[in-house]
Amino acid sequence: MSTAVDSEPRVGAETLLRAVDPAELPGEAVDAGMSACFAAVNTAAWQLSRYVLECSRAKAGTLERVVTRRRAGKVVAQSLGWSESYAASRIEFARQVVERLPRLGAEMAAGRLEERKAAVIVDLVADLDDAQAREVVDQVIDAAAALPYTALRQRVARVAAAVDPDWWERRRAAAVARRRVTLRSAPSGAAELCGLDLPEDPAQDAHDRIVALAAAARRRLARAGIRVSVGEVECEVMLTLTGPAGAGMYDLDVVDHVTTTFGGPTATDNDGDDGDPGDTGPDDSGPDDTGPDDSGPEDSGPDASGPADGRDDGAPDISPEDSDPEDSDPEDSDPEDSDPAEPARGAGSEAPVVTFRARTVLRLELRTVLGLDRRPGELPGHGPIANPEAVAMAWARRHQRWRIALYDHLGRLEYVLSVRPPATGPPPVGGRRHAQIIEITAHTRDLDLLTAAFGTDQLPLTDLRALGPIPHDLPTVPGDALGFLRRAARALARERARPPEEHPAVSTAEAGNRFPSTRLRDWVTARDRTCRAPGCTVDATRCHADHTLAVTDGGQTVADDLGALCQADHLDKHDDDAGWTVHQTHPGRFEWTSPTGRVHVREPEPYRPLPDPVPRTWIRHHDDWQPRPILPGTPRPNRHGLITDASRDTQSHLWRRAQQRRTETTDLDDGPPF
Repeated sequence: MSTAVDSEPRVGAETLLRAVDPAELPGEAVDAGMSACFAAVNTAAWQLSRYVLECSRAKAGTLERVVTRRRAGKVVAQSLGWSESYAASRIEFARQVVERLPRLGAEMAAGRLEERKAAVIVDLVADLDDAQAREVVDQVIDAAAALPYTALRQRVARVAAAVDPDWWERRRAAAVARRRVTLRSAPSGAAELCGLDLPEDPAQDAHDRIVALAAAARRRLARAGIRVSVGEVECEVMLTLTGPAGAGMYDLDVVDHVTTTFGGPTATDNDGDDGDPGDTGPDDSGPDDTGPDDSGPEDSGPDASGPADGRDDGAPDISPEDSDPEDSDPEDSDPEDSDPAEPARGAGSEAPVVTFRARTVLRLELRTVLGLDRRPGELPGHGPIANPEAVAMAWARRHQRWRIALYDHLGRLEYVLSVRPPATGPPPVGGRRHAQIIEITAHTRDLDLLTAAFGTDQLPLTDLRALGPIPHDLPTVPGDALGFLRRAARALARERARPPEEHPAVSTAEAGNRFPSTRLRDWVTARDRTCRAPGCTVDATRCHADHTLAVTDGGQTVADDLGALCQADHLDKHDDDAGWTVHQTHPGRFEWTSPTGRVHVREPEPYRPLPDPVPRTWIRHHDDWQPRPILPGTPRPNRHGLITDASRDTQSHLWRRAQQRRTETTDLDDGPPF
């Protein structure tokens, strides 16, 4: 969560709002004045919404209100110069924030929530009933003001999917049922080829393959001194894979074709470097890379491996997997052993494949992956995924690393475990996914309870009396899920058996190292979750492990001097012209000072499990209640069950037109008009 701290001296909001010219104020006052104006606009938007709602119901000379007024939008539209349809939509929004969801209106009135963010929430909870919608608002309102629009939309959607999983799954199934591919002309005159409403799992794999192949092609072009944008190469890869030129091509054939399209060398022209699965090439991560570095301008590379350009092109920061599928210690592996963006030859395969980029591909809760609840999963950076698809997607990736983040009762990160579920057979899709991570979240107490409930297998657990009552009505857990649960319990027991000074949050064993181990990286990644720059939501797995205090300035490779920074924000940190400075005052708590002197605080957000489902409420006056048929000419209710003014206007217009036609065409003396 990001917050802002006003710097001294404080300037009164009224003084700033009366300032004639902000250009005459110093940077601190300009920033504070902007925030004061922003709060005043939010409050004014709430007050305007109240006036719009009351105006649509008001009568001259009296306090009486007409709630069911026909064409109420016309009254507001004519006074404010709006169209009647737009006025009707603003009246409905005002009703939502004033009457249906009063907490939204309270936040707007206090100046903390802007109208556009309130509209995002209102739109996403429109299909929920009042009790469900208010539960969603209660879950997200505290963080709404600090979240960017896309992140807010994703969080609201995820909570809404948990509150009413049936509705979300029906909504998703209906969308997938109408999936299609479209080719259309863009406003610029160019073409747009789009796949719409696709199933999440294959769509992600298709996108990851495009990104990985484009990254391999760009690396080869960069070695030849040819600079091409990410978008150009990815589009050429997509057209090659979907067009006739890509028929029968393996991964490296596609890379060859795309490289030659931009005038670059093929693999044979490049002495076969890209075809050698053990050769990572000159772009391999390490201290010889070019670019900014937290160790100072004399040092030649970033803190850890990362993208070679302005966006992630497949080179991760995190070691993709452990050497042993069950009990090995992940800290022994070297995060810089290989570059997953380079081709790697799959076991028993004739043709090398390009590994997908490292990232957190799915996040879900422990009880969800065990099949004990219906909470949705999360596709980091994209939004929620319905429960059946999330569980199936997780268990289809048994050969990947599953990272378990365990939190205490206050939501603070306590342990990070690296576990793989039982798996048989070769890895799917040629092993391309091996660098990707499934993240499981839970309270540590939940793992203890579940392990105790489903059989401890002689595991050294904490005192079971401290866990509270163990439920006896839990459903049966499948064998594979039970095996995963026991592996997770063994991993937790090993972590608890370590000396306290070896915990990655406090350990100083790596203080003198240039790069952190995988175990320390995993801790920092799980703690930060996303890039630590204000307003940035890039997943931490795709970020650099940055030293807050440069190594050349005395910084150490410890948890309280490491943080996740994406490529762009890492560049800004080292750019004097950008004007940003950062300090990590406590582990995971970052204070960024902007060029205007204002301090923005970014600290770990406490873990909060998703809420339980909230049943829909149906108001029935009798036990034998049956829905009444909608008679011709009756206004139809909207998706909330309410009859809006627009619906009344439409039905009234249709009724008058029908009456007029009947009068013009029907003559009772002449009989029916054939």
